[in-house]
Amino acid sequence: MTTALHSLPVLNDSARAPNWRYISSQARIAYEDYKWGRPYKCPRKARLLTPPGANTKLAKGSIPIYGLTLAPAGMSGYQLCPWRSPECEAACLGKTAGRSRFSNVQEARIAKTKYLMDHPYAFFRQLYAELQAASMKHSFEFAFRSNVLSDIPWESIAPQLYDFAEWNYDYTKSFKRAMDSLNTPLAYHLTLSYSGHNYEDCIMYLNAGGNVAVVFAGDLPERHWGVPVINGDLNDARFLDPVGGCIVGLKAKGNIDLDSPFVVTV
Repeated sequence: MTTALHSLPVLNDSARAPNWRYISSQARIAYEDYKWGRPYKCPRKARLLTPPGANTKLAKGSIPIYGLTLAPAGMSGYQLCPWRSPECEAACLGKTAGRSRFSNVQEARIAKTKYLMDHPYAFFRQLYAELQAASMKHSFEFAFRSNVLSDIPWESIAPQLYDFAEWNYDYTKSFKRAMDSLNTPLAYHLTLSYSGHNYEDCIMYLNAGGNVAVVFAGDLPERHWGVPVINGDLNDARFLDPVGGCIVGLKAKGNIDLDSPFVVTV
């Protein structure tokens, strides 16, 4: 039906590909220093994590959810969504929905992204400290979404991020990331997102027991592609979704073009 995107290349644009190898090394050093209690005064006062209640979707449900909200795609000058499609980038909720419409919110996300790229050691020292504070506050019983708007393979770059929360989860358009998550020892749940171009990948992931997020125009159907559909708008706790392969149905929001290939009309 469509071409599977097992290794979708980065689309050509003006955004730079981050030096993830260097950033990963800084994350590891920062974690060792944090773990051994080596003193460090963080130069940035603004918090990195979006706390429970500050994001409408993350606030739904009874489990506290903290999120790392960076600037999506190439908005910051760095490309954080290498597996994106042109349609999802054009309709990105990080640009059109909710508080994302405000310039100060966009600027804050760009500033956090540049902080990560320009000062990764400081970024991770602060991030580990904020995650520890959340863990102490909630006695480990909280969730962490590391890619609220980005699609960074943190499980390879900074797996230490998943040492703090009871539940860790994300959405991704990377078929490889999603499949690997089914067999990883990390407590990291990934939902594969339908892009309009990765139908085969989605079917294979469903058959392997994973869940797939699909955007629908209008009411959600009871079943799609032969599997049950659950309402993903009720909350963002994807780690509590049924296992065994189901569709996480999401209603089209923001400025999404209903004729876009990733929006399904039933």
